[in-house]
Amino acid sequence: MLPMKKLLLFGSFLSLISTGIFAQPVITQNPQNAVICIDSCTNFSVSAVGDGLAYEWVRQDSVGNISAVGSMQTLELCDSILQYNGSSFYCVVIDQNGDSAVSSMASLTVDSCLAPIADFYWDWSVNEICFTSTSLRAETLFWLFGDGVTNSNNLSTLCHSYSVDELYFVKLIAYNAFGQDEIEKGFRPLSVNEVAHSFTLYPNPVKDNLSIRSNSIIESVKIYNVQGALVRSLISSSMAINLAMDELDSGIYNLVISSEGELAQHRIVKQ
Repeated sequence: MLPMKKLLLFGSFLSLISTGIFAQPVITQNPQNAVICIDSCTNFSVSAVGDGLAYEWVRQDSVGNISAVGSMQTLELCDSILQYNGSSFYCVVIDQNGDSAVSSMASLTVDSCLAPIADFYWDWSVNEICFTSTSLRAETLFWLFGDGVTNSNNLSTLCHSYSVDELYFVKLIAYNAFGQDEIEKGFRPLSVNEVAHSFTLYPNPVKDNLSIRSNSIIESVKIYNVQGALVRSLISSSMAINLAMDELDSGIYNLVISSEGELAQHRIVKQ
């Protein structure tokens, strides 16, 4: 058996361990992930038990670079918050004996928190009009086609048929968590029919001049941009014409060619 004096010393040693003097720090609360707006501030906090604790916060950016960012129990982030978007943060807790514990990582996402901007363009085929949303930051889309028909299936591109050739006003409403926006555009569907006449267009894509050849008299050519706006028109009485395209912006255009009272549509790409 151990002498009484040694037993007392051993008991004191156990008591020191139980009070945490020789124990490593223990993290009791880890930092939490945060999603904030671009003009906001945020903080990450950690809780731990131990003696003489010091805190060292570490940032790991989106490409894996490591840097020290703070030495308090709570890390405050406010100035130029966007620079921290996509980063993760963790805290190294160190006690007076040099022992340490590491918290779990917490991520930071910086959101613009802006309402959407609604916009769309339209294009036509033989029997229907196709609409495509170009809205920014939209999470949900709601279409009103101007003839009493709506669509709430959150589709960015969809087509619709109109039974009457008249002026319609199509509205698109875009939603996200921070608001909504809407835009309305008026247009009149073109009754574009398949024609028996043969047309040759070249080059396509085109940079400067577009040549159009036909086996019948070309009466007119109209050029529309993807928003449906008429950007150029030409009256003709020839079977071969040349269109100057150099002043048009690069993009996709729709040509509607009239020949002997009928219409034909062709799509071209302007470089």
